Amino acid sequence: MRRLVCLTVFLLFAWWAWAQDEEVLRAARFLSGASSDEEVDAYWVSQLEARQGRRIRINSARIRSDGLLTEYQIASLSDYRATAGDILSWEELALVDGFSAELVAVLRPFLSLASDRLPGVADTVRVRASALVRGTLSSIGGKAKVSGSWWRAGGAWRGKDGTFYGETRFRGHTLLVGDFNARYGQGLSFWSGFSMSSLSTVDAFIRRTPGISPVWSYSSELVHRGAAYSYSGTHWQATAFGAINGLVGAHAAWLGRHGQVGTTVSYTFGMPASLTASVDTRWNWRGWDAAGEVAWKNGSIAGLAAFRGPVGPIKLAFQGRVLPSRFSGKKNGEYALATGGAFSSERRVGLAGRSGFGSSVPRHQASLTVDAALLPIPAVGPSRFQLRVYVGWQWQVASAWSLDVRFTERYRNYERPRHDFRLDGKFGMGPWNAVSRLEVVQCEKFGLLNYWECGYKDEGTWSAYLRLTGFVIDQWNDRIYVYERDAPGNFSVPAYSGRGGAVSVVGGWKHRFRRLTLKAYLRGSWMVRVGRPPTPALAIQLHCDL
Repeated sequence: MRRLVCLTVFLLFAWWAWAQDEEVLRAARFLSGASSDEEVDAYWVSQLEARQGRRIRINSARIRSDGLLTEYQIASLSDYRATAGDILSWEELALVDGFSAELVAVLRPFLSLASDRLPGVADTVRVRASALVRGTLSSIGGKAKVSGSWWRAGGAWRGKDGTFYGETRFRGHTLLVGDFNARYGQGLSFWSGFSMSSLSTVDAFIRRTPGISPVWSYSSELVHRGAAYSYSGTHWQATAFGAINGLVGAHAAWLGRHGQVGTTVSYTFGMPASLTASVDTRWNWRGWDAAGEVAWKNGSIAGLAAFRGPVGPIKLAFQGRVLPSRFSGKKNGEYALATGGAFSSERRVGLAGRSGFGSSVPRHQASLTVDAALLPIPAVGPSRFQLRVYVGWQWQVASAWSLDVRFTERYRNYERPRHDFRLDGKFGMGPWNAVSRLEVVQCEKFGLLNYWECGYKDEGTWSAYLRLTGFVIDQWNDRIYVYERDAPGNFSVPAYSGRGGAVSVVGGWKHRFRRLTLKAYLRGSWMVRVGRPPTPALAIQLHCDL
C-alpha cells in the first residue's frame, strides 16, 4: 500500500517540473557526432544549457563561440558582414560559407540575429544570474552562476564534491580561474573529459575544438583546477594554463580564411614526469573538411588524419589513426582505418505544429560507418582485432510520425561479438509527443528492453513525461544503456540489467515575474527487479533565473 501511495504522489507531482529541453539534446548530438542520446558528450549538454537565454550574437564585432562555432565559421561571418552587412534572417545565414541549412536549424535556438546597426537598436548591458537547489533521496546539491558583459562566475556542489570558476574577457583577453576543460586538436595529446570511443556518424570523424572552457558541474572528476589565460587576435590565438595537479601547458594557433594550424605543449610534474607536444590542423574548402594531428609523448609518436565532405547527395568520411600503447599509456595500442557515409533525400516533410525556417526534415536519412582496428598487446596478444559497424535509417513517415532504426555490430577475435538492434517509433504534434523503443542485444545471451513514453510540453508553463519500461537482461555483458529524462544539469545514462520493470515521471512548471523566471523540476521513478529490493528515486529541483 505504501508503494502505491508513493507512486501516486509521483504521478501527481509530475506536472510540477520542467523536462530537459529537446533542443539541447538535438544540438549536442550534432556537435559531438553522436547517433543517439546515450552517446552524447555531457560536455556539450552543459555548454548548450549554459547558452540558453544567453545566445551567441553572430552580428557582434567579437563573437564568443564557446566551441559552438569553429574559428573558420567565425572568420567567414566577419568577411560576409564586411561586404554584405549584418545577417538579418536564418535563410541568409544558411547561405554563408561554412554554414548549411542543417547546421543553422540545429544551432538556431542558441544564436541571435540581434544587430546594433539597425535604426533604433542599441546594445544593452545586463547582469544575468541563475541559481538552483536539487535534493534527492540520497543527496543534496546546488548550482549558482552570475555573468555580465565582460565576466562570469559560477559554482556547483553535491556532497563533498563540486566545481567553481571565474572568468573575465576584455578585447580579446580572457582570464579563467577555477575548474576548466582543455580540448585541443583531435584529442590525441590533450582532451579532458568524455571522449566517445566509436565513430557512429560521419560527424564524429572530425572533432570540434573548444579549447579552454569553464566547468559548471557537480563532479570535478576528469577536469583541471587552476588558471588559464588566452588572447585571440584577428589571425592568432594563444593560451597558457596550469593546474594544481602539476600540469602546465600552452597552445598557439594561426587562424586563416579556410582553416587553422595549432601546436600544443604540456608538461606534468610528478613521478613519472610526462612531456607531450602536438601539431594539429583543420581546413574547410568547398564543403570538404580535413583535419589531422601528430603528437609525441613518452618517446612515442601518434597520428590521426580525417576527411569529410559531399559527393552528390552523399556525405563521405574517412579516418586513419595510429596510437602505440607506449603513447596512450594503455595496455594495448590502436591502429585503425574507418569510413562512413550519410544520405539525405531531397524530398522534405513539414513537421506538425512548426512553421518557418527549420520546420521540415528530409523524408529519408541513412548512414553507414565501418571502423576496423588492430588492438595489439605487446608480447601478449599481437593480433587482437576489432570491427565496429553502425547502420542507421530515419524515415519521416508523415508530419507527426517517424521511425528510427539502427543496428550496431562489434566483433572482436578475443571475446564474444555483440549485436545490437534498436527500433524507435516517434510521434510529435504541437505540445504532444510520444516514443516507443524496442532494443535487442545479443552477446553472452540475449537482452531485451522496451519502453513507452508520452509527454506534453507547451510553449512556456507546463510539461510532463511518463515512461514505462520493461527489461529482461540476464548477463552484464548484455546490458543496455538508456538516456533518462531529467532536469537540466543532470545528464544521466544508466545501464539496465536483470529482469524487471520501471516507471518514471518528469514534468513541471515555469513562471516569469518580469525579469525573474522561476522553475520547478521533479523526477520520480520506481524500479522493481527479480531477486532485488525495489529501487525508488525522487529528485526535486528549484531553479531561478534573473
